[in-house]
Amino acid sequence: MDRWLKSPWFIRGLSLLFALLLYTSVSLDEENTSRPDGTIFPSGSNDVGTLNNVPLQVMIDEEKYVVEGVPQYVNVTMEGPTSVVTPAVRQRNFDVFVDLMELEPGEHTVPVKYRGISNKLRVYIEPEEVRVKIEERLTEEFAVDVEILNQNELDDGVILGDPVITPGTVEITGSHTEVNKVTMVKAIVDVKDVNEQIRIDNAPVKVYDEQGNELNVFVYPSTVQVVIPVDSTTREVPVTFETINELPEGLSLESIKLEPETVTLFGTEQVLQNIENVGNLEVDLSEISEDETIEFTITLPGGVIKAEPGTVKVTVDVEETRQRTFENMEIQAINVPEGREVTFLEPEDGEMEITVSGTENQIEQIEPEDFEVTIDLANYIEGEFSVPISVQGPEHIDYTLNVENARIRLE
Repeated sequence: MDRWLKSPWFIRGLSLLFALLLYTSVSLDEENTSRPDGTIFPSGSNDVGTLNNVPLQVMIDEEKYVVEGVPQYVNVTMEGPTSVVTPAVRQRNFDVFVDLMELEPGEHTVPVKYRGISNKLRVYIEPEEVRVKIEERLTEEFAVDVEILNQNELDDGVILGDPVITPGTVEITGSHTEVNKVTMVKAIVDVKDVNEQIRIDNAPVKVYDEQGNELNVFVYPSTVQVVIPVDSTTREVPVTFETINELPEGLSLESIKLEPETVTLFGTEQVLQNIENVGNLEVDLSEISEDETIEFTITLPGGVIKAEPGTVKVTVDVEETRQRTFENMEIQAINVPEGREVTFLEPEDGEMEITVSGTENQIEQIEPEDFEVTIDLANYIEGEFSVPISVQGPEHIDYTLNVENARIRLE
């Protein structure tokens, strides 16, 4: 051994060995300075794992503030040893968040942070930072109305009563800006295929602005109970009409017919019980120049939701006017004072003429016996008088008299 130590070649070889060991040590240190575990020798192959739609948490004083602009999800990429990346991706046992606890109201750009990920991994988050707006929190109470879906698909005769909402109000929480936009708070109720009382215990509550856009606010409670009574009362009532003005000259009304003569109304019992008829239609004869059928839409009385059918037709039949004159129509004196005699001075024979106008069919059916011609002398005592002649004849027939008054003597 002593001889080797004294040998210059041995010393040179030993120095070279130490130099090689030192070089190797330095090279390994430089190569592994970025290795999280600080080991000198490789621990295995590297891997990259990406997680999409990772929930982004918000750290903020929720009793005082609300925040806008925070995305619901972010994407997280982790790079490092396969033995670390694989369980991290599989277990997802970490949090991604933005910390707003120390920030005041206003707009801020904040980094997206994480915790619970091994320091052996390099972590990349997309986006790396977000632009947020912090506002003071506001809570107000609003009344809830009902928005009914598919009401037009209800069966005929099904009437919805007034909804009962429990609770009738909800608390809406959000930023001052959003809460001040609230104009409508609706409980959504779908009544398709409903024919009995509606009871929904968890109708969702939606909040809208003036334009009907849904607002991003917190609602408490988020659902309400809605009860809507269902009624199915109907009533059949006659349709009424009347004619106004006169037919053009040369025409007479042969017939006028309404079809149908009744309609069925739909509504609540309280409303329908007071309705005796509908329509009150007006047929303007001055606008009729030939046979015509006119369609009318039934005007619904207050509180009535539907009429079946919703329209009626009036058929007007007109013909050329014909005339017929009845001569020698005797004038009867009635209520003659006791002990007095009546003498006709004009017309001298106490007779007159009646001319009837109408369709050929109408005037052929009229006889002199259909008319009663009288003068009433109840208020006359003695002397000569001009007394109005009264004629009672068939309805809906036009007629004229050749004299309007009779001159008589009472003695």
